[in-house]
Amino acid sequence: MKKWHETHAANIGLRALGIVLVGIGWLFALRLHHMALMTGPRDPGALMIILSAATFLSASAGSALLFVGPGLWETVEVSVRWRRLPPGVSDAPFSFEGDSENLAGLPTGKGPGA
Repeated sequence: MKKWHETHAANIGLRALGIVLVGIGWLFALRLHHMALMTGPRDPGALMIILSAATFLSASAGSALLFVGPGLWETVEVSVRWRRLPPGVSDAPFSFEGDSENLAGLPTGKGPGA
């Protein structure tokens, strides 16, 4: 069974959504540019900051959808170095989970020197 993002319609739809988001980002950027020309350089208002964030988010998401499309949902193989170990399996010389025989050589914080 095909996943939803592997269909031809999803490919076209995701890339079209990318174009729409890039266009929305462009409109936000134009509005932000006109607002920046009318205000001073040291006093950005909350609306300008929100427009800046919206411009960045819509342009970034739109670019990703436009250029990568359904490839955003592809599975990738993670290197052994970066894989998570199952619980209880570790290469560490000691553990902090109450395994007292492995902590014999470490200072405990008790006694006259502590």
